[in-house]
Amino acid sequence: MGRRFDWTVEVVEFDPPRRMVSRSVEGKLNFTVTFTLEPAGGGTRVTQRIDADSGLGGIFGKIADPLVERAQGRTVRANLETLAEWLVEHPQP
Repeated sequence: MGRRFDWTVEVVEFDPPRRMVSRSVEGKLNFTVTFTLEPAGGGTRVTQRIDADSGLGGIFGKIADPLVERAQGRTVRANLETLAEWLVEHPQP
């Protein structure tokens, strides 16, 4: 959405190669991000869950939050496409 947000996170749970949970400790928004990895059909399913407080609040926040969610979804999909391309270009033994 044309805005840049900087934040610092801390990893609060790390269980490789299955799960990682981080939470924001500095920044404009409070959020927790959980990544889980599980076997699926000969590959790996990666699930990312973001739990965040509304950063805007009030009636404007209720209107803007769905827009932010869609923008974040586009960013996540683009990042996963980039990751998939990188993995094809750099196969692991």
